[in-house]
Amino acid sequence: MIFDVDDFHVENSGLEMLLELKAINPELKVTAFAVPAFCPDWFVKDLPDWIQLVAHGWDHGGADCARADEAKDWDYDQAMSVLLSVPESFVDGWKSPGWQISDGTYQALSDLNWWVADQHYNDDRRPEGLRYHCEGDGDHVHCHVQNVCGNGLQESFPRLEALIGNAESFEFVSEVVTCESLSAS
Repeated sequence: MIFDVDDFHVENSGLEMLLELKAINPELKVTAFAVPAFCPDWFVKDLPDWIQLVAHGWDHGGADCARADEAKDWDYDQAMSVLLSVPESFVDGWKSPGWQISDGTYQALSDLNWWVADQHYNDDRRPEGLRYHCEGDGDHVHCHVQNVCGNGLQESFPRLEALIGNAESFEFVSEVVTCESLSAS
């Protein structure tokens, strides 16, 4: 199973609930799409290794993640500047807030050989050779840390307890990225 959460940061981590899920299934791995501007070094350093951080915008409109289209209009230079500012403790991957990604960001990701978490409606826009994983491909559970979009950790917890408890194995998104469309097969 691939399990991810959006909007992860020091003031919005859901860590207590994630620890509860880890207690239910010790094999749990979590891909946390995290907001780098609100992930101080001391916070990141103390995270367990079963939580993998992937940049999710830069500041996502503030600590409440109010701007879901932060990266929608970034040109190449702006995207490259942000990507090169992501702390080394994050893996070389990216997910734009609200799935709103610019062509400049795609090109910067491709040039840096990073991967992207994406949606299939962008299959025709994504540069050839850019590694990606789309929400819903495979056994994938996508949530937000906070209760938003109907899939927050707290509001989804009973469903997550069952799904996580019954999962036989877990993978980080970084472990399943590909260059080929899974929907084409």
